[in-house]
Order: sequence, then C-alpha cells, then structure tokens
Amino acid sequence: MTRQDVSPQFTRSGGGFDSLPAAEGRWAPGTLSGPAITGLLAQVLDTEFGEGLVGTRWQCDMFRMVRSGHLEVRTRLVRSGRRIRVADAEIVQEDKTVVRATATFYHRAPQPDGAVWSDPHVPAPPPGDGQRLAMASGSGDYVSAETPAAWANAERKRIWTAGWRVLDGEETTPFARAAMVSDCTNLVTGMGTGGVETINGDVSMALARAPISDEIGLEADQFVIVEGVSVSSASMFDRGGRFGVCTVTGIATGSAVHGPTSS
Repeated sequence: MTRQDVSPQFTRSGGGFDSLPAAEGRWAPGTLSGPAITGLLAQVLDTEFGEGLVGTRWQCDMFRMVRSGHLEVRTRLVRSGRRIRVADAEIVQEDKTVVRATATFYHRAPQPDGAVWSDPHVPAPPPGDGQRLAMASGSGDYVSAETPAAWANAERKRIWTAGWRVLDGEETTPFARAAMVSDCTNLVTGMGTGGVETINGDVSMALARAPISDEIGLEADQFVIVEGVSVSSASMFDRGGRFGVCTVTGIATGSAVHGPTSS
C-alpha cells in the first residue's frame, strides 16, 4: 500500500471554524462525520490546555447532528492541579449546544516497579505505509476501505489509519488524531452481516500514551446489544503496540434513523 494524501477537515474562520468537504458525514446530507467533530474538539482542548501534559481521557457526547458550515467552539478550564487538569469544550450552532466533550490531562510520574496482568495479544499493523483507511476482519489481510463488502461478516474487525488531520495549515496533535480515530469504534465493533448495525451517540477514549506517529490502528474487543441498545469497546494500537482503549454506546440503526425527529 502507498500513503495517500489526506484532506483537512476544517479551516479557521474568524473566531470559529468552517468545515471542509472532507468533514462531511454519511448519515445525513449536510452534516459532519464523528471523526471530524471529535478531532476538532480534541485539537482545541489539547492546544489550549494540554501543553507539557499527557492526554489520557477523552469523552464526547454527540446528541445532535452537526451541520456543515460554520462552527463555534467554546472551552472551559474545569480544574488544574498538581496531578490532573480537566477541561470542557462544546460546539455551538445557532446558539444551541450540539456536541460537548471533556478532556483529562495528567502530569507524568515515575514508572512503578510492580508487575500486573496484561492481555498478551497485540493487534498487527499492515506492512509498510498505509492508506488513509484500511480494513481487516478475522485473520485476513488489510484491504482498502473502498471495498466495504469484504467487511460485511461476523468476524472480529480492525482498521488502520494514516495521516488523518484536523485543521488546514496546522499540525494535528497526536491526542487529536487519536480522538478522530476513536469515533471509528462503532465501525469496527458494530459492523456485521447487515452492515453497520448501530449508530453511536458518544465515544470515550483512554490513553496510556500518545500515538508514536500519524498511523493508528483500532481493533474490536467487545460488542453487546440488548433490545437495540449496544455497548462496545476496542483497543488502540500503533507500530509500538497497544496504547489505549475506546468505548461507545449506541442504538440500532433502524431506531436511530426512524425515531423522533426532535427532542
């Protein structure tokens, strides 16, 4: 595989941001994708509050569709202490909050000497440079995301991403890039024989370290669904091994698409 150029998701505009075509989602015309939304909020929080610290936790609630066009992002420092810093952000459109997020940052500490159990399985990345998005299922090789039919099965899924970026003309932070990929948790866990079976309304990410490059993988760990409500988790990895865990909750796509249109 050869590395592909990846388009940015947003550009700065005045005190806010304008979405670019690459940020468009697939659930509804004129709306933005989850990775674009999570990436923007994580980028803003990391650059405003994360300097010199380790971004360890990311929580994003996506309770309204975000329309393409202009976005306002509001931030707030919740707590800054000797060990931990917490900050919030929200996307506002037409004076309504449509998405909210929280980031937790830790100060580094000495590594402990004790030994604990850890799953010895390490997901395998593809050889060489990757495409923007490549998929694999079971023990199979990675294939281009342009062939989604190869993924419509009941086997364990994983993806490999390369070069994802948030803002035009600005360096994407590793924390923000990981947050973008975290919103693919629903894709690797909820994809089955009928396509993507659920739509997620949130995503949480917990990191022990930042990704070591712009290549990030995600592999399904668990998927549980009862009466159309799902909970699932996935492991983040790169060429240095596992470094994080992501979780999402969701609802069956039929209910998500055909449910109430307002709240």
